[in-house]
Amino acid sequence: MAKRWQKEDLAYLKKHGALQGVAELAAHFGVEESEIVEKLAELGIVRIVEATRTYGDATSAALLAEGLEHLQRGDWKKAAERFEKVLVEDDGVIAARARQFLAISKQREAAAGKSAARGAEDSFLEAVMLRNRGDLDAALEVVRQNGNDKKEPRHAYLAAAILAVGGRFDEAAAALAQAIELDSKNRIHAFHDADFAELRRISEHRSLFELP
Repeated sequence: MAKRWQKEDLAYLKKHGALQGVAELAAHFGVEESEIVEKLAELGIVRIVEATRTYGDATSAALLAEGLEHLQRGDWKKAAERFEKVLVEDDGVIAARARQFLAISKQREAAAGKSAARGAEDSFLEAVMLRNRGDLDAALEVVRQNGNDKKEPRHAYLAAAILAVGGRFDEAAAALAQAIELDSKNRIHAFHDADFAELRRISEHRSLFELP
């Protein structure tokens, strides 16, 4: 179970974290070393100067510092890239620290990805419900949130269907072209979808359905 950090605990870390070793700090608080490493990262406390002075590897230390800056900003991918470079450059203490931070970066990147996927799924279902109720403007607004209609095939297709049902045929054609670009199967779906019946009858848009 993760420790519930109190103000006095954080004050101690800020005062001693740059000087004491991870093992020593872990023993002091009675937690795993990995939890100390993560908390130091959150607080921006790095013992890079000490590591550089002792092991003389300024390049690895600089990469570690860059990685920690990205980690603190929440850019997990860039952080992981820097830590991976450290592992190529170094095999000592700095590499050991980089390996710990790399694990944290990948865990957080995976968690962020799952959260984004859940958000996209929720917005899609909300848009479907609004569209089924006949509230086309609200449905379109939801399906376009976070630019999902430009990067998610299902969102792009739904946006095209909403526009087509609303009689906004030129916009629907552009949205459908985007949906097909993201997933070519959307061309087949649209060919059989009643929502696009009127769009299929418009000569300049028939090529979307591979119709003459």
